[in-house]
Parts: sequence; C-alpha cells; structure tokens
Amino acid sequence: MRRRSFKPNEHDIASEGLPSASTFNEDFRCPGKRALCAKLPKQADTPASELGKRIHHAMAEGDFSILPNETERKLASRIAYGEAEIVHHFGFEGALVEFEQRFWDTEGLEHSWSAQVDRHDWMPKEKRLLVIDDKTGWTIPPPVTTNWQVKSEGGLLADHYEAEEIVVALIHPYHPDSLWQAHVYNRVDCELLLDTVRHHVKAIQMPNQPRIAGGIQCAWCTAQRVCPEFIAHEAALDKAIDDEVQDLGFTAINARSREERGEHVRQLKQRVKNIEVLLQQYTELLERSDNSITGWRLSRKLTRKVNNEGEAIRLVNAAYGPDMVAECLKFNLIALEHQLYKRGTQREAREAVERVLKSVLVFERGKYFLTEARST
Repeated sequence: MRRRSFKPNEHDIASEGLPSASTFNEDFRCPGKRALCAKLPKQADTPASELGKRIHHAMAEGDFSILPNETERKLASRIAYGEAEIVHHFGFEGALVEFEQRFWDTEGLEHSWSAQVDRHDWMPKEKRLLVIDDKTGWTIPPPVTTNWQVKSEGGLLADHYEAEEIVVALIHPYHPDSLWQAHVYNRVDCELLLDTVRHHVKAIQMPNQPRIAGGIQCAWCTAQRVCPEFIAHEAALDKAIDDEVQDLGFTAINARSREERGEHVRQLKQRVKNIEVLLQQYTELLERSDNSITGWRLSRKLTRKVNNEGEAIRLVNAAYGPDMVAECLKFNLIALEHQLYKRGTQREAREAVERVLKSVLVFERGKYFLTEARST
C-alpha cells in the first residue's frame, strides 16, 4: 500500500501549492474537489506518474536510450512520431521548440495558477503557436475540444507570446482511434478561453464549492472514500445494478438515452477498476499482517516452466523422439509478430505475418466486448 503524508510532493513545490492545469479537467468539473482533497494526506507518486516523468524527460533530452527498457523506448518513439506528424500537418517546421516549461498566470504581481507544458513550438514572425500535451498512460483523456488542460495551456501561452493562431494538440499512443487530436484557435478564442479559466480558478479556491460526482473527476480522486457525493453516487449505482440484474429483459436499458447508456457503461467499468484497486489493497494489508482479515488467507499460483528451452527440447527428443517434440510445441503467432515488430512498425509486422501465412491463417470471432469510442 502506498504511503500517504501531508508533506508537499514535487508537483506541489513546483506549482507553489496553487492550481495547476494538469488537474483542471477534474477541478473544473467538480469545484469542491480541491478543498476536500487538501484536507487529506497526499498519495505518493504512482508507477504511472513515474513512467510519465521518465518519458517526458527523455523527450526533452531527445535521447531515448536513457529509458530503462524497450517498451518505454517504443512509447517515447510513438509520441515523437505523433509530434512530427502534427508539426508537418500544421506547418511548424523551423519553429522555436521548447520542452517541459512551466508558465504562470498572474494577478497583479502574484502568481495565480500555472501550466507545465510538455512541448510548444513558436513561430515569432508569423505569430503562430503550437502547444502539445503528451499522454503516457492508458486512461483516455477528454477530447482536445473539451480538455481543460490543453485549452488552458493554449490560452495561457497565447497571452504570453501574443500569438495570433494557436494550435493545441493531444498525443495519446494508446488511444483506440487516433494517435493525436488537434484544434486551432485564433487570438480572440484564446482570450475568451483564458477569461473562462481565470473564472474557474478563482471558483475552485473559494470555500463551500459544490462537489459534483462524475466519471472524469472521480476516476482517480483521492477523496473517493470520504466524499459524500461520490458515496451517494456509488450507492445509486449499486441500486441501479441490482435493478438491472432483477430485470431479466432490457427495460431499464431501453429507457435510457444513448448518452445515458454511454455514461452508465463508463460508470460500471470504473466501478470494476475501483473494486480491483481495493481488493489489491486488502491483499497488501494481509501480506503485512497474516491475521488482519478474518475469513481470508493469501494464496498464489505456482507456475512450472523450464529455464532453458533448447535443452528441454533436446532432452524430450532424446527420450521420446522428434514426433513427441513436434506434438508438444505450438506455433506462436503473437511471438512471430512481436519479433517482426522489432524490425519495423506494428502495422508492418502484422501485414508481414498475414502475407507469409496467408494460406494457413484463419480468423475466429470472439465474443463482443465494450471499448470506449472516441468522443465527439
């Protein structure tokens, strides 16, 4: 279980404890979230956040060899490919490029809020600006047109540079539909954006702001277990689940609109994730104290495997002959594709496998499952 404390973390120090664009997608949708979370100890950095730091540092350095493994190097390379596509698509070749800079908005002489910008490209003669936010996790962020992190970054930097055209972009290597999204604003658009952000920033720092439960703002909120609105929201969802189970037909589902069904599915999937996290915490608790949970004990699977496949094949061949070896070995389509992926792109690897094995390759349809489509 990750330790929590009231000691300021690295982000708190960098942002001076003031609002930061990185949490605006949650804060603006739940104005009371910031005040409630401030009363609770902070969670230590997660493996996902540590991964993000490593990837962003490597991107800023332009050196992927400093990353610890091939998976992370491929992730950084994928992001770099997306950046190159965006630069070419919007004509930012030759621009001045900066990485990992924190920009501040001020009220008088005092800092009011900030944004740590992954990358921005500036063309001073044309007064054109490109602001890019790189995502490294699996969570799908709000689309670029409703994403308050990149919108606030665009508005803030447009004001800083006095830009006339501003392109804001999101890069997400794990997005199911697109590697990147972008939107173009003019100066007037960004002035309105900045005014809106400033209004929200003031609101989330005022006392007694309402808390509003919802998918985006609640997904990773550290106050879930004590937030009355979230608890009530979960209780209502529990009742809805019970109602759905008892209704063997689709009466309740059919009564919902398309939008309500989409939100309901999102809530159910988030519930599954929350349950998995909580069960893992109970497991870690039992690991530390073997009598801490009545009626449950730790268990684990023991998986047999050989540590030298070549020698294992030789021994079986010597004992039972080559026919037995052939019967035991199973052709691994995924492993072949993975090896080819090392020589090129994932798409090229898949196409190569299908081309070579065309005469013996068949496709079996599995059961349908739900994946989130790109929001519009």
